[in-house]
Amino acid sequence: MQPTVNRLRARYDEFIRYCDNEFENFMKKLANINKLQNTVIILSSDHGESFEHNYRAHGGAHLYEQVTFIPFIIKGPDQTEGRVINDLTEQIDIPPTILDLANIPAPSWMEGRSLLPLMQGKRLPLRPIFSMNFEKNPSLGHEITKGTVAVWEGDYKLIHYLENNESLLFNLKQDPDELNNLFEKEPEIGQRLLTLIQKNIKEANERIKREK
Repeated sequence: MQPTVNRLRARYDEFIRYCDNEFENFMKKLANINKLQNTVIILSSDHGESFEHNYRAHGGAHLYEQVTFIPFIIKGPDQTEGRVINDLTEQIDIPPTILDLANIPAPSWMEGRSLLPLMQGKRLPLRPIFSMNFEKNPSLGHEITKGTVAVWEGDYKLIHYLENNESLLFNLKQDPDELNNLFEKEPEIGQRLLTLIQKNIKEANERIKREK
């Protein structure tokens, strides 16, 4: 199927290029009507498309980098220079960042944290980040027993499949293509990250029980 996959990947890349061009046109129109002086532009997406790991799909159970790694670009008012920030962030960081840019306090129930300090050249405390797919799990109100959860911490990433109780551990710095599972070779790191996932699922299920 490789020729077919290559063709589909080329079409996907073509569509991304089209979106890039349309976004460029949008930015030019904002500049032409002098709207960039007081406007914050945020560009992101839901998730990526998989063409590797014998897995071609938009979404699904697997949480490899080609699905979870997404663009996240913020342009402030009158900003003319950009820089790359390599800190790990999550999509849940976007709402509090928007509120912070607008000088609006984030409500206490909101998950995530503002990334404005990173934009200002400051540092935020390092912490693990999560991604998950619960398509196989029943809808809201049911405890989480099925699906996939991934956690990143430093150079390491753990993918855990709840139903099969299977874990994949990768060192993304040494193995960016996620080809070498280190879960058995580096059990201390693997178990520590797995414990983070199990702890968060336990807390989520406890909240679900209380809300029933």
